[in-house]
Amino acid sequence: MLFRNIIAPLGFCLSIATPVFAADLVEAPPPAAPTWTIGIEGSPEFYAINNGSNTARSLADTYFKFSVSHNFDNNFVGGVFFQPTFKTGGKSQYYGEASLGYKIKLTDAFTLTPSLGLGYTWHDTGIIKGGDANAQVPYYALYLAGDWKLTKQWTWNVFNLRYRNAFNTTWETPKVATGVTYNIDSTNAVYANVGYSWKKTDTASAPYNDLTADKLNIAIGYKHSL
Repeated sequence: MLFRNIIAPLGFCLSIATPVFAADLVEAPPPAAPTWTIGIEGSPEFYAINNGSNTARSLADTYFKFSVSHNFDNNFVGGVFFQPTFKTGGKSQYYGEASLGYKIKLTDAFTLTPSLGLGYTWHDTGIIKGGDANAQVPYYALYLAGDWKLTKQWTWNVFNLRYRNAFNTTWETPKVATGVTYNIDSTNAVYANVGYSWKKTDTASAPYNDLTADKLNIAIGYKHSL
């Protein structure tokens, strides 16, 4: 009697209400995409040509680059990096730079990113300014990167172009690089690239009175997004 008068009607009501409750349930939205990225890169650099006592393809220096970047909602991307460079012979040069770029998605797979960087380099720079052969100078840099996403995990960094110069002295250092990135998962990636740079500074010593080949390098790096 108790089951027929109370429990059974309650079960019937629940069976009717269950589809309604299910319809009201909404799946949780996917987690937001990471917007911050930290990275570390290391590379030996080799002389591109014979120059005085420097022999082509001999080690010129080794650098490490520590970076932090942020992707904004409006396709802008900003970042900073610190780069110590340890030269053969015991000298060292340091760079600090901040940049702002804009991602242009030309197709579903190919992205073009122009950016502007403002930086400062100091210590054993080798930059000529007045009578100072190791001037500490502020500089600007223009970049253009083109990235082609081949698969979910692989991206071909087709090109990364750089033009860099000091504000108040000649220090032209254009560079071109290409490489690949492998996305381990949604937050971790490793990459490798090769680069070739040129150089022009204020000095009468050949060959630096004109823009000439300077260095080639092979870099590897790791990035973590959060």
